[in-house]
Amino acid sequence: MVSGQNAWQLPPLETTRPSVSSSSVPTVSQSTNIQDPLAYLSIGGFSAWVCIENKAAQVYGVERIRHSGIEFDNETSCWIASEVGKKFSINWRNEQRDFPIQAVVLLDGKPVDKHIMLDARRFPNKPNGVGVSFSRTSDFTRRDFQFSNILISDDDAYLDTINTTMGIGVITLELWRMHVSNVTSQELQHRYGENSVLEHQIVHERSKKAGAHHVTFGNEYSAAAPVMDIVQGYLEDSEPLLTFTFKYRPYDLLLANGVIPRDPTTSGFVSHDTISEIKKLEERLETLRKQALQGRDGAIQAESSSSSSSNSKNASLARRRKARELAARARQYPEVIDLTHLDDD
Repeated sequence: MVSGQNAWQLPPLETTRPSVSSSSVPTVSQSTNIQDPLAYLSIGGFSAWVCIENKAAQVYGVERIRHSGIEFDNETSCWIASEVGKKFSINWRNEQRDFPIQAVVLLDGKPVDKHIMLDARRFPNKPNGVGVSFSRTSDFTRRDFQFSNILISDDDAYLDTINTTMGIGVITLELWRMHVSNVTSQELQHRYGENSVLEHQIVHERSKKAGAHHVTFGNEYSAAAPVMDIVQGYLEDSEPLLTFTFKYRPYDLLLANGVIPRDPTTSGFVSHDTISEIKKLEERLETLRKQALQGRDGAIQAESSSSSSSNSKNASLARRRKARELAARARQYPEVIDLTHLDDD
């Protein structure tokens, strides 16, 4: 927490890819300008979202956070689907920049980054969007944030993890109002121990966190020390102005618990690949049905034509049979012609 004349460094916006920067004015990346309403949280003129491998993660179950049944207008939360081994960043944007804001990023309850967005009136050329995807480990090295599996153990030494949440599975962004008294630019000087170190967590196999994900650091890599804005000032409030919370779980777990809506054409648990295969089979089945109907219609027409021809032949045979019967009857009973009237002549 900032107090008195404590100085905090405002880092330039850096992506998950290693880059070299000596600019004191951060450059806003594409990840800090997002239009899809299903991929971010917003309160007033502030918005926040998580990008996984540079793609905004869809949000589910957006709601305002409640404390003791009371809903607060300055806190909002949602669910996102995490993927093991995928790197991510937490991003936020302030459209107005009416006053300075200190942002605090917490991963699984641990603070990993603090930075300040300066106000537009005194600093019009500063960015109104920031993305954080790594933590500095020295002046010249850093490590990216990534999702990982929680390690499982049957060792009784981890029995205390069975009924505890441990703060795992939550990405939090706190925004604090700040009074700024002075800003100077200088090359980064890393402060060891200022941010938490994210390593693999181990829980007991009976823990409710078993099968879930958590955040760890990726491999360390080199990154030249940038020039930073060193800000002197203090926080104006005892509570954050705004809080954005992203609760993350594996996709299949969110699907199984109804957080992510199921495809209405399916039932039970199915994977992405299974759904895709089912749709392909349904399309194939529909094509076969159409072909079968066309074949049946052709068979009916052929049968009708054959029946008509057969009826015509039967009628002809009947007429011939009738003629033969009449001829036979005439031979059996010869016609007698009266000639008596000729005798009168």
